[in-house]
Amino acid sequence: MVDQEPDVLSQREESSPAAAPADFTDWVSRRLPPLEHAARQLSADPTQGGALARDLLTLVARRWPSLRGNDAEHHAPPGAAADRLLQRLFAREVADAGPSYRVRLELDRTPPRRGGSALPATAEQEAAELWRRGRATTRRRLLIAGAVGAAALGAAGVRALITGPDESLRPLPPLPSGPVLLEGVDEVPPVPDQLALREALVAHLPRELAPGDPATLPALSRQPTPRAQVVLDAAVKGVGEGPLLVLGEDGAWRRVDQLPAEAAALLSPGSLSPDGARAAVVTADELWVVELATGRARRHDMVPPSPVVIWLSPRHLLVAVDKLLEVGTGRLLAVPVGVRDAVGPRRANGQDTPSTVLELLSAGEPITAPPRVRTWQFDGRDQSEGTVAVSGPGAGRLGPFLGPGFAVAGTGGLVARLCEPMGLPVRADWRAGIAVAVLEPGSARVLRMLAADIEVTGDLTLLGWLDRRRVLLRCAGGAGAPSGAGQRVLVWDVRDGSLALIATVRPGGGLSLADLDGAV
Repeated sequence: MVDQEPDVLSQREESSPAAAPADFTDWVSRRLPPLEHAARQLSADPTQGGALARDLLTLVARRWPSLRGNDAEHHAPPGAAADRLLQRLFAREVADAGPSYRVRLELDRTPPRRGGSALPATAEQEAAELWRRGRATTRRRLLIAGAVGAAALGAAGVRALITGPDESLRPLPPLPSGPVLLEGVDEVPPVPDQLALREALVAHLPRELAPGDPATLPALSRQPTPRAQVVLDAAVKGVGEGPLLVLGEDGAWRRVDQLPAEAAALLSPGSLSPDGARAAVVTADELWVVELATGRARRHDMVPPSPVVIWLSPRHLLVAVDKLLEVGTGRLLAVPVGVRDAVGPRRANGQDTPSTVLELLSAGEPITAPPRVRTWQFDGRDQSEGTVAVSGPGAGRLGPFLGPGFAVAGTGGLVARLCEPMGLPVRADWRAGIAVAVLEPGSARVLRMLAADIEVTGDLTLLGWLDRRRVLLRCAGGAGAPSGAGQRVLVWDVRDGSLALIATVRPGGGLSLADLDGAV
């Protein structure tokens, strides 16, 4: 389908000298490492990931003069327009690849150095080569895909961005318009409006999550806490990943000091156990579980298939098929599902070994299948499953599911998971690229959706449930995000679609919450 954005992709640049400009060289030196790191997650072949990263930068090189002019016109920092273009191009590649896990391009984070890799070219060499390729006649074929309103288009087409030295690019057609809202579909507001939302107060959770300089915080091993409310990646800009920080119920921050340096980069939204007693992080080839009451970290020698972790109870961590880890003993229990589509139960009582697990399965897997809710029953020896297809008006709005899902435990509990929305209206200033879908698992009916345009609202992450009817969300970045509120923790009430602001987050890294109490 055509991604109808009248942006810099529709512009043609005049020829430029072969030497790369200094501002382009500086931008490449900062953006190539995180882009290459993210691109390698889309391919099993690291070489292909590196090639993809450079192909995308070549497209930026072709548009550099107009991007520079855009920054000057809007008084934006140098490279801001290039960053936006690169994010759009990478998002299209992610949509093309269709990975089973969430892949995000975080441009301001320095990835860990890959062991055994060859010495990289200098920034000047990389930029010069990209600049040369950008002015060459060959160009990698990018398929641009995007959703348009079902009422506006009845067919889809594919446009290739292949240009020759004398070919002129025609502007993309204008965006179709549609109704502002569909029944049962809410929208995340722009960043300034998020900060103006009414506040929801939560016990033991400050209005601003601002831990300060991690180096000044006490080590968790020296000042443990029986329960944490929050674990987050401090993401110190210019230094690298992390470290991980935890906020205890006493309101004091601690620095996790018993994990490898790369652990913070792989923090999952479900890393903190529902009771706040443990945090789990997957690195390249092992699983680490931190006992917050002691500050000690235990390494489990296994190779998880995904950085996502799912707590099926406060003591049981789902790692993979037939790998349900009993964290207290290190024993592995049989379980019929893996983490890809499993849903983590929240707000549950008790520590018993789980015997039920839900999955939310995407449409098209296999190719003719609709979205489905699958319930597994198991007791270590026997297992059974029941699958119900999602039906009703909301079923057609569910694209592929993304990331971990969370369910409210108990009778009448609901299930929430991120997805790519389908068939939602498109406006000139709005294109829904991600949404939270809430379903009633027994009937497999979509109750409500919350859609976001990540350029306007910031990237959307599902964090869990505040109570039986309110969903916890994180919005990160977005147009107009102030430096002290780069992330916002919101709560969405599925009864009436209302939103409230719980906290702002000063660091820019990942975030995970325990079950929170005392919200008003």
